Amino acid sequence: MICVTIVQESRRLALADMLNAATLGADMIEVRLDKFEKDANLTELVAARRKPVLFSCRRPQDGGQWTGADDERLTLLRAAVVAKADYVEIELDTANQVRPFPGCKRVVSYTNLTETPRDIEGIYDQILTKSPDVAKLTCKADTPEEAWPLIQLLNKPPVPTVVVGVGRAAVMLSLLGRKIGAPWATAALERGMEAFPGQPTVNDLVEVYRYRDVGKKTRLVGVTGTGERAFLAAGLLNAAFAHLDLPHRALPVQLGNRRLFRKVAEAVRLQDVLLDEEAYEGLHEIARLDETAHAPVLAADALVPSDDGWLASNMFGPAAVAAVEGVLRERDGEAEPLKDRVALLAGCGPLTRMVAIPLRARGTSLIWASKSRQAVQATSHAFGGRQVQWEGMYATSHDVLIVGHDGESEGTIHPGYLKPGMAVMDLTAGVHPTPILQEATDRKCAVVLPGRVLIEQVRGHVRKLGGDVPAKVLEEKLMAWMPE
Repeated sequence: MICVTIVQESRRLALADMLNAATLGADMIEVRLDKFEKDANLTELVAARRKPVLFSCRRPQDGGQWTGADDERLTLLRAAVVAKADYVEIELDTANQVRPFPGCKRVVSYTNLTETPRDIEGIYDQILTKSPDVAKLTCKADTPEEAWPLIQLLNKPPVPTVVVGVGRAAVMLSLLGRKIGAPWATAALERGMEAFPGQPTVNDLVEVYRYRDVGKKTRLVGVTGTGERAFLAAGLLNAAFAHLDLPHRALPVQLGNRRLFRKVAEAVRLQDVLLDEEAYEGLHEIARLDETAHAPVLAADALVPSDDGWLASNMFGPAAVAAVEGVLRERDGEAEPLKDRVALLAGCGPLTRMVAIPLRARGTSLIWASKSRQAVQATSHAFGGRQVQWEGMYATSHDVLIVGHDGESEGTIHPGYLKPGMAVMDLTAGVHPTPILQEATDRKCAVVLPGRVLIEQVRGHVRKLGGDVPAKVLEEKLMAWMPE
């Protein structure tokens, strides 16, 4: 189930949000009473419910805004029990003061907004001594290794157990909880109404992460990163899996400690991992590089399990080159639009290195440009092609401009030399066009939008898992999520 948290100042606003939450797909609604400025009129709230309702009243140490005496707060929770609420949430240290009552289930909770304690299992055992109908643990967790102790509590729990992550692991815990059998996950009604950092909206869970599709037989595909690109990558993967009726769904994960990440990835049996840019390098610690990500690239964006450990491969490079090909093919109608063309790679960092090999495979000549003489010499020697200093790019003749960075050359390209016949791609763009792409559009260049690169990257991962989704399917989804 999805439990939508409502934090409002009045009964009238709470009633409106309860109606909206039920309409948007909530299976259950938590009404937080700690922010109410006047009498909550619990009987009216219970009578108006369209979905099961849970009442809570949180103290500041539990992430709430209650400013009154604790006796008054407990009296309010007892009143919620008498008003025949479906659930009432009480804290571990006050559980004995709100006793069981027929018709209302007690959720006994523990909240820690700063960490997941090492003794969380012992704390869980204490909750079990309070005769809970549901046990709930809410803890700060950003990485898989931080969240792992919470996940382990879901393995055959003696009572229904909910785990909530405060931070970047929030969605991961929600989806793993669904797979393992947790009774519900928490969600905000909409953006800006989150009860805690990292809490997804009900629409995110339903439409993007496809929470309701996840079950015990679901095969999980990891997506690292915290930004908009990672969010869209997860949604596009799920759209592809649903279109192809594959049993896979995306799981947002954070890399954290790489060796511990590998253990967690193996424990939850990730079928594939789509990595964000921050994780492209240094993967030799946990995986071996396949032939497409071999030296001199030394970077990869995909991890897949193999018989002898994890295999890291470069799928971003072929995806980016496929996106360039698509734009040129649409413009020129050529079957092999990159053959005998010249591409200038601005920057010698991992992004441009990842596209170099697939460009060469299509018969494209390379020119490397950097402000670092040492970097451009080493890179051109490793990959082949000409080398020029940064300002020298303006005097070269090339058909394709691919912008990357190497720590020294980022964001310093003068747009005045862009010509209408040129194709331009900026690998440093997340999901929105950068100034250089906007300039290229104004100057009638063939522009490769960042969304197109992401779509091709997602399609590559789906192909590795046994399916081939049409680009148009993903384009429609991306347009719905990013109409601009």
